[in-house]
Amino acid sequence: MNKVPLRLLLSAGLLLTASCASLEPNPLLGRWTLSSPVAPGLVLGTYEFRRSSMTAFGMTQRVEYSVEGNDVLVLPEALGIGLEITVVDEDTARLNDPVTGGLVTLRRLRS
Repeated sequence: MNKVPLRLLLSAGLLLTASCASLEPNPLLGRWTLSSPVAPGLVLGTYEFRRSSMTAFGMTQRVEYSVEGNDVLVLPEALGIGLEITVVDEDTARLNDPVTGGLVTLRRLRS
């Protein structure tokens, strides 16, 4: 008779652990403009990061995130290239652009 409550308790504990792992704060969520240090003030595009997707240059795709402190790895499901982003502060992030190899700046858009 004690096996049922013990199994229920273990199941609830595993479920709680799994849900906590998915609730890790992601400082990247929101809308950002993209600019390059080569052309200050020129907006190259807009990124929007949501819980399980991102929109960039008018295309939306499903993504997964790996967050370690201020470093966020964005892994698009359809594209094998991950985006390495470091959040500098609440309104600024740096993207190591995998295409050009250069560093570009993301600035948070407030609505």
